[in-house]
Amino acid sequence: MDSDLAQMFPNLQTLTLEYFTGEQLSTFLENLQSPSKLVKLNIKYLLEHRQNELLDLVLSVNNRRVKFIRFDQASIFLPLNITDKTIFYQNIEELIVNLIDCEMLGDLFTRIPNVRRLHINLGLSPFVSIEKLKNISPLLHLNDFKLYSIQMTWGFEEINNILCKMPSLHRITLCISTTDKRLVNKEDLAVILPLSLVQMNFFIIYNFAETSIEFDTLLNTWPRDQISMTRLPDGSNQYAAIQTIPFNIDSIVLLSILAKNMLPAWKYMRNVQNLNIHRGLSSSDILMILQHLDRIQTLKINATAAQLLQPIVLHLPYFKQLKITDSCELFPIFKAAPNLNHLSIDFGGYNRLITDELLCELLEKQLECLEICRLQGNSTIKFDLIIIKFTNLRRMILSTADSTNDISSLILQALEVWRDEEYIYICIKGTLSRYGNETLREWFNNHNCLTKKDSFAFDYHEKRAHIWL
Repeated sequence: MDSDLAQMFPNLQTLTLEYFTGEQLSTFLENLQSPSKLVKLNIKYLLEHRQNELLDLVLSVNNRRVKFIRFDQASIFLPLNITDKTIFYQNIEELIVNLIDCEMLGDLFTRIPNVRRLHINLGLSPFVSIEKLKNISPLLHLNDFKLYSIQMTWGFEEINNILCKMPSLHRITLCISTTDKRLVNKEDLAVILPLSLVQMNFFIIYNFAETSIEFDTLLNTWPRDQISMTRLPDGSNQYAAIQTIPFNIDSIVLLSILAKNMLPAWKYMRNVQNLNIHRGLSSSDILMILQHLDRIQTLKINATAAQLLQPIVLHLPYFKQLKITDSCELFPIFKAAPNLNHLSIDFGGYNRLITDELLCELLEKQLECLEICRLQGNSTIKFDLIIIKFTNLRRMILSTADSTNDISSLILQALEVWRDEEYIYICIKGTLSRYGNETLREWFNNHNCLTKKDSFAFDYHEKRAHIWL
């Protein structure tokens, strides 16, 4: 991979990297000849095989001259492995990153003393631990902080210990879970907020054991026009989703039971741009949610078909990426999203799509990337038909339902429709068995086509094939 960007693009200021594995990204950055003006790095859809030193490597890009680094929420969670404790990244002014666990916060805060905007999405840890924060210096320049950690349970003191390191905050966003009533009591929460604070946004999943009267007393500490609450009874437990109004949070991940029971509250959430809903939700519920999200850009969801009881008007001018599994009524979404160019569906969804003339017509000129997941090794993909129906398609990603499936059949299908005038990148993820390797070698020998060999690469360690058609 040629990474001498300094020679090719000497005035490059922003670099976006998509669909790298951790190992590929490490190799690319280690060999990168950076333009001196490069100050912003966007990393999207970072895939498996993370490297322990990867985050350090990213922070060091361009001899530590890059100021703004963003990982999207679709990227893997990263470790922070400090190998040289004398190195500080004073260049970093903005960092948006997915960290494996909260124990890394102390080391991270220490390494980026001049950060002004810090958004952290934490993975699932066995417990909350922020011991390393005790002895570090405050982040004096930080004015925008976001903590996304809905999968772990946070207490009042732990949030306080984080905020006390941020004396200059103007904006704070908290998306957390808690059993501590002080975090949903405005009077208690006000005690730990910095005096410099101008805007507070939160989405809190609160697990409470008190009576409804006691819970209502907590909510009464807030003006009615500043907060929205949705209760979720779950057996002997009581859950509530509590959010500020307006809801100025751009990305959120929710369980389907929560998303469905929040239907009245979605009208406050039109600023959401990236939505990920785990587990199944009916087509009707999806459309009812989307009618409020006219700024949405990406949606990832499992869906089940359901009869639409009433027509729903959608307007999705910014919607670009849909990742959906199981059956769903897609036509209303596609019709309302003229800029949708990235579609990820399962094999069943692919079969419905490729035979639906109306859907294919809607996507004919706008679809640039098609992902098909849950394939079997012997699944039939009509590559020639896909190329004909989607004239602007430039990238396909195929993955098997079981990583042990031999993908040689899928590779052969792709090679059979190869054309000199077409340039489409295809990534096929799965396992190539010894028999599959022999089959492919025989195909190349029989066709005696060097061009195709040059357009095909397979990395056995990563278990994926790369084909340029």
